[in-house]
Formats: sequence, C-alpha cells, structure tokens
Amino acid sequence: MYVKGTSTGTLTDTEGRYSLTVGADVKEITFSMLGYLDKNIKTTENDNYFRMVFLDESSTALSEAVVVAFGTTQKRESIVTSVESINPEQLKSLHSPTLSQSFAGNLAGVISTQSSGEPGSDGANFWIRGISTFGPNSKPLYILDGIEVGVGVLDGISPESIESFAVLKDAAATALYGSRGANGVMVITTKSGRTSDKMSINVHFNSTVNTFTKVSEIADGITYMENYNEALRTRGGNDYYLPAKIEAAKQGINNYEYPLVNWYDMIFRKYSTAQSADVNIRGGGNRVNYFLSAMFANQNGMLRNSPEVSFDTGLNARKFSFQSNVTAKLTNSTTASIKMTSILFYKNMPYYSTQHYFAAALYANPVNVSPTYPSEWLGNDADYVVFGGTDEWDGTTSWTNPYMDLSEGYRKQFTENTTTSVRLDQNLDMITPGLKLWGQASFYSYTAATLTFRKAPWLYRLQGIDTDPVSGEKTYYLSQLGSEGSKYIGSDTSSSGYRELNLQTNLEYARSFGPHSINAVVLYHQKEHVDNQASSYNARLPKREQGFAGRLSYTLLDRYVLEANFGYNGSENFMRGHRWGFFPSMAAGWIISNEPFWDNLRSTVDLLKIRYSYGLSGNDYLSVRFPYISSVAMNVNSGFIQGSCADGFYSEKGNVVNLWGNEDATWEVSRKHDIGIEFGFMQHLKFILDIFDENRTGIFMARQVLPATTGLSGVSPRGNLGAVRNRGVDFSLEYKRIFNPDFSISARGTFTYAHNEITDYDEPEIQPYPYQSKIGQPVYAPYGLIAEGLFKDQEDIDNSPTQTFSTNYKPGDIKYKNMNDDDVIDENDATYLGLPTVPEINYGFGATMKYKSFDFSFFFSGRDRVSILMSDAVHPFVNKTHRGLNMFKWVADDHWSESNPNPDAKYPRLDWEYNPNNIPASSFWLRDGKFLRLKNVELGWTWKETLRVYCTGTNLFVLSPFKLWDPELANGAGVSYPLTKSVQLGLQLFF
Repeated sequence: MYVKGTSTGTLTDTEGRYSLTVGADVKEITFSMLGYLDKNIKTTENDNYFRMVFLDESSTALSEAVVVAFGTTQKRESIVTSVESINPEQLKSLHSPTLSQSFAGNLAGVISTQSSGEPGSDGANFWIRGISTFGPNSKPLYILDGIEVGVGVLDGISPESIESFAVLKDAAATALYGSRGANGVMVITTKSGRTSDKMSINVHFNSTVNTFTKVSEIADGITYMENYNEALRTRGGNDYYLPAKIEAAKQGINNYEYPLVNWYDMIFRKYSTAQSADVNIRGGGNRVNYFLSAMFANQNGMLRNSPEVSFDTGLNARKFSFQSNVTAKLTNSTTASIKMTSILFYKNMPYYSTQHYFAAALYANPVNVSPTYPSEWLGNDADYVVFGGTDEWDGTTSWTNPYMDLSEGYRKQFTENTTTSVRLDQNLDMITPGLKLWGQASFYSYTAATLTFRKAPWLYRLQGIDTDPVSGEKTYYLSQLGSEGSKYIGSDTSSSGYRELNLQTNLEYARSFGPHSINAVVLYHQKEHVDNQASSYNARLPKREQGFAGRLSYTLLDRYVLEANFGYNGSENFMRGHRWGFFPSMAAGWIISNEPFWDNLRSTVDLLKIRYSYGLSGNDYLSVRFPYISSVAMNVNSGFIQGSCADGFYSEKGNVVNLWGNEDATWEVSRKHDIGIEFGFMQHLKFILDIFDENRTGIFMARQVLPATTGLSGVSPRGNLGAVRNRGVDFSLEYKRIFNPDFSISARGTFTYAHNEITDYDEPEIQPYPYQSKIGQPVYAPYGLIAEGLFKDQEDIDNSPTQTFSTNYKPGDIKYKNMNDDDVIDENDATYLGLPTVPEINYGFGATMKYKSFDFSFFFSGRDRVSILMSDAVHPFVNKTHRGLNMFKWVADDHWSESNPNPDAKYPRLDWEYNPNNIPASSFWLRDGKFLRLKNVELGWTWKETLRVYCTGTNLFVLSPFKLWDPELANGAGVSYPLTKSVQLGLQLFF
C-alpha cells in the first residue's frame, strides 16, 4: 500500500498485516498486489475499510511471474505454452495424507487414480495427459527446487511449504528438459523467506478417524457350507457338509468341533486413527531471509495387532519432513541461497503384505479350523501359541490359518529422501540491464532399509475327540503339522538406495524496448546417478547425462508472442553417434483482448488469448542399460549333448547369449501439437482450454517376429519399433467473486480426456486373426474372450461351437463368441475388449464460500471411460493349488443355479473343482469402472486472523455402477488395501 506520487508506502507481512503512517494532507491510499486490480480507499472512509481490504483478481494483470523450467520464470502474459499453474492452497485444502492424492480432478491435464489406501503406500498413480508409451517409463519428471526427485519426495513434502506448483504439458513447455520431458514435468518450488518487520509462525495440527470406503463382503460360514453343497450337487456329487454339522454350527454348540470363524473381523479393525502436525517459520531482514518447516504425520492402519505375540504386528506409518531455505544478499547484485529438504519415513507392518491378509480373509475356510487351540490340550506344558490348521481338506491342500499369518512376525522399514541445493544468483545489470546469471549444485540421496523379524509358528490339526459316556466330558487330541515352530524370533536385513549429483547454470536476459519485449534463456545441466548397492557390473557404473537448452521469447505490443526452444541432450545409454538428441519446439500466441479494437469489449471479456505450440521431446529410459552391447555368459551349461551310445553322452559347456545388442538403439521421440485458448469474463470467470495431439515413435521393445531358426528364443534383439498416438482435450474453469467484505465465493472445475492408440508394434504384418492385433488398441486395453452370456441348457451347448478350456462344461457355464468361425472356442478367439484399465477421463469440481468468520467448501472428483477386469481370484472354493476356499457374498447372492437359472446372473454355475471354462479373462468379468466421488467437504471458522478450526470429511461417498468394492482399486478381486473415508478435526494458529 502506498500514496501515489510519493515514496510513502509499506508492505504487508506474510499474513497481510501492515502499518502505515501518513500526513493529514493525504486524501487516498492505494492497495496493490501482483495479479490483482489496484484498489484506492479515501482516508475519509470508515476505519473498517482499512482493517480488511479485498482485492479483485485481475485476469489481465498478467505481469505475474510463473515458475517454469529450471527455475526460470515467465510473465503469465507471455506464456504461450501449456502450463497449468495452480494455487497450492487448492491442493492442501483437501488435507490428503500424500500430495498426489489431491491431483485427481484438481489439475487439468492430469490423469490420476489411487489403487491403495495402505498407510505409507497410498500415493496416487498419475500421468500428464495420459499414457503415450508402452515402454517402461510413462511417468512425469518431478522437479523440486530445480532438483530431479523421486515420487517419494513429492508425497513426502509438507503442502504448507509449497510456494508454487506448475504442470508443464506440451513440448514447448518441457523443451528445456529435452530428453527427460516427453511425459510432462511437474515443477514444485518451496517457500523462501520474506523481508518483514516481524517473524510469522504458522502452526497446523489435525486428528483423523478413518474407515474403509467399501470392502467386498465375505459369505458367512453357514452360507458357505450351503453353497459348497450346491456346487457339489450341480456337478453330480453329494453333499460334503451334512445337515447335522450345519445345524450344530448355527447353534454354536462347540467352536472347536464346529468352528464358525469370521477371519476378516479377526484380522481387521473397523476404524483407525491418524494425526499430523506442521510448523513453519518465515521472516528475514534486508540481508538474510529464511523459511523453516517441520512436519510430522502418523497413520495407523486397519490391521489388528495380534494379541498372541509380544511384538507389534500392527500397521503404522510415520513421516517426518524438514525444510530449511535460507537466502542471503551478499552484495546489491549477488544472492546466495541454500535449500535443504529431508523426508524420513518409518513403517511397521506385519510379516506378509497387506494384500496377503485381505486375500487370506477371503480364502480361508470359515468352518474348517479354529484360529487357536488351548495349549493344555498337548499335555506337555506347552508355552507357545497353538494355531489351528489342516494338512488337507476334501482331498487337497487347504489355505493356512490367516490369524497365524498375522502373528508370525513383522517388518520395520525405513526410507530417507534428502535434497540439498546451493545456488548463486548474479545480477549483471552492470553489463546490460535485464541480464542475470545463476548456477546451482544439488545433491539428492535416497536410502531404504528393511528389518524382518519372524518366529516360526506351531501348527496343529484336530486329530480326534473322545467323549466320556458317563460325564459327557470331551478329550481333544492334536497332531503337529509340518516342522516344529520356534520359541525365539529370527531376523534378516536388506537395504538399497542411490544418490545423484546435479550441476546447472543459467544465463537469462529479459528486457523491454518500447513495444518490444524479449526473454532469452541459455542453460547447461549435467547429472550423475550412482546406485549404492548395485547387483551387476553395468549397474555399478555411474549413469550420466548432460545437455544444453535454450529459449527465446519475443512479445510485440503486449499482443503478439513468438517463442522458440531447444534441448540438446546426451545420454550414455546409447552408442556413439546416437547419444545426442536435438529436441526443438516453437510456440506462438495472440492476446486478442489487448488489441485496440477490443476496448469496448474489455469490460466484459477482459481476456482472450489463443496459442499454438509444436515440438519434439525425448525419452532415453529403457528396459535395459547399454542396449547396444550384447551380453554373453561364459562357460555355462548350454545343454548341448555330445557323445555316442557306446561311449556315453555328456553335456558340453559353452557361451550363452543373454542379450543381443542393437547398435542402432536410440531415443523415443515425441511429436506434440497443442492448441489453446484462454478466456476471461468480467474479472471473475477464467476458462483455459487445450487440445493436444502427440505421436510417440521409436518406443524400445523386444522383437516379436523372429523365425525360430535364428536361435534367439528368449533373447530377442530390441529395437525402436513401437509407436503410440495420444490425443485429447483438457480444460479448467475458475470463478472468483468478492460480493462484499463479509461474503465471497470461488469455484473451480477441471476436465481431462486423453485417448491413446498403439500405431506401430512388432507383430506379423499378415495376421491370421486381425482382431488380435495390438495396433489400434489402447496401451492398457483388457484382453480376453467375448462372453455371450451363460449356457441355457444342454441343447444350447450342443448347438454351440466346442469350447476347449474344459471337457465338462454344463448349463450355467460361460458361453464364448467364436471369432474366427472355426466352430472351436480356444485362445485364438481372444481379442481386445474395449476401454482401457487406466481411465481416459478425469474431472473434478468444487467451491468455497466464505461468510464473515465461517467458510464452507466441497470438492468432487470423478473418472470415466475405464474398465475393471476382475481376476480369477473372485472364484469360490478352489484355485489351482487349494480347495475349501471361502466365497464373496455377492457370488452367493447372485449366481446361476438349477433352481434359479438366471441368464443375467453376476456369477455362473458354482463348481467345487477348478473350472478352466469359467476362469479365462473375458468380457463376462469386465465391468464399468467410472465413478463420481465426494472427495472433500469442509466447514471452518476463523477468529481474528489468528486462529482457524475446521472439520473435514474425505471420501464420504462414491457413485458408481460398480458395487462390489471401491471402484478405484481397479483390476483384480478387490483384495488389496482399500481407500479410506475419514473425518478430520484441525486447528491452525497464526502468529
């Protein structure tokens, strides 16, 4: 705020507080902020006008700087590339345990899905503008304060410490990253100190109660026995469970003789808790400023801690995040800064994976064994837990005791991500105004260590029961299964990690000459990656890359913008002659709303800009290192037999080719087009739309078409043989309005559609079955047979093509389509089934309303055009190795039966044996995976700008045609750790 035409003025601190003393002759004070419209307040106004000043955001005040590639900045007005710059407040307002969980529907151009809610492993999977390659690397590049980091850092940093967040989407925006920018780039800049009279302190604490969003219900023991008998009868067998046993179990006569176990309730809690605390300090003076942040988060999982053992088998994740950013002004033209980030992660978990316990809760027979038996039954003063088990069930091996699995041991995992950067900025105005130079050295380290503790359990089966004919007292006899358990716990360790050193230097020039504005950047970077514990000779060699890049942007009359970029990058992954790649791009824009002929419309349509970009990006991340070098194992048993019948045969050792090198291996190259339009309406509404088209060629893959006579089975040469086309649209819509000092509203919506198709793949040019070609299919298209419902009766079977997967299929089994008209159903009838298993559409919308001291917000996120392919794990009773497995309740409730031959049943006829006819992947098991989720709803209250309390609900409900488990868990049987819904209470203090 200042007095126009004078030097009288001041700045607010980080929380907006200020003090300004003016003379009695001053009539008006001007309030100004970058990106907002100036507001003039007369000194004769009521004091309240000065206590709370509201500025309207300006769509045309585009002098605001946006951090883009390598820490360089561009005026928003001159940006003609596709950059999504989002206020970090919109991400942290969701209060997600990890930052990536807040991306879905919040970032235009980002396809995101979260497939697990497990504490410490609950980060989302996401892709910028979808998937453009079937190669090993389709994920974006993550940049934190100029340092390339792993996704663990992204999910570990405190949202409170983020200053700016940008997503670089098209080739021109990512050009400075050259060979690393093909999949898009996320650029995160943390906060720095600010010059202020007073240090600002922000304290944030919250406490959360979680429960699962939706878990597939498991059939109870009585339902299980009745359905197992039905499966036997429909396949010509007799009941296994006699009515007397079923009735005894119903009556609960004896839990050891007639167990009725709910394994799920024994293993999982109904609720868990989480807490987090965050403190940051910001301030500084004329020479030195600082930003310090510390964050602690604790998440408890839904797995129970086994009471049978003295050690902790529960699931718990703790995260510590520390940030220290210090900037010093060495001279009037020289600035030095040090930024340090450290993220420590501790996790305690049971011996097996969480997915194992979900599977065990489903598969374990609920009426077969008791979880434990009294140790006194052994009669030898056993001082250990006696777990129930069985060596066989109905003729084959049964699933083990999941309660025993929970008590078997535990693991402690530790990971550390540390980044440190030192940067020196030199203003070179003494040479020419607008010229500056900076250099940065940075270090990134990742380490991981796991301690495993296990105590072998004692497993017994119920061998027999004697009943005293007089007293009726029963004596139980147990027999040991397998080897003896252990009374002592054993341990093991493992570790991994890597470290990276980055060097960067940048020369930047920004200057305006009347109607002309120029922004030019030239930079150099290099990186070295070293594995801490490499397992092979090649892996022990440092991975190195280096490159040059440049950008030249020219703006005329604040209306016409031209930009040219290039990246020239070298990778040691290729042979000499192929190591350097040149990736140019260009962009152009026209800010129509700055034209003189727009003057009469500017009060209504305050922003109208169109832009176009085209360019190349590269990707050198391959499935093998040094693909141009053949790998040969020396003096191994090749299986070559020599000798004669008379003298005997012997095996000759020799050399074996493990990898056939390709000296022409080179980059994946992405060619990207982008057309964008930006529209602003009456200073309140802003709309940004992008249409994109990308062609990725040279995707590295193993050759699929080689004659067997080459002798290269299993070691097929690799080459740049694949291609994918990816195209779509993304847009964002924002509305902000301050109606009066008491009431304001802001709303935001995003939409992203990205559809990819494989356009080139190494497969036979003449296919006997063209419907099996990958070309024209999405990268993650499900593959299988086309189901035509269920067989109605034996006549339907007799009049249909012969199905070869089983010789004993019957009415109620799945009927498949004959694709090649050969009257036989086999693997040659499999084809691609439609929508991919990664969503093509993500969208989101929400709003925030503030009235006096209260605020209310909500946010919905959704996805569409996505399939869920259920796996063979959904089948009851039996798999390839075990029998007696439990069943989902939905299978029991809705399957084909002789008493209810429903042709639209969700499950075919039950089978007590492994049924190869119903197992293959097919459209019968394909489901629509779209959903709309209430991601967040929050009510808050603020007192005097020093205290805020709030209550937040997360993942409260989801609308979806898929009802069996949380649709975001995607493929499988719903036996992975589900997402959680939560209620959170939070407190923020500002000093």
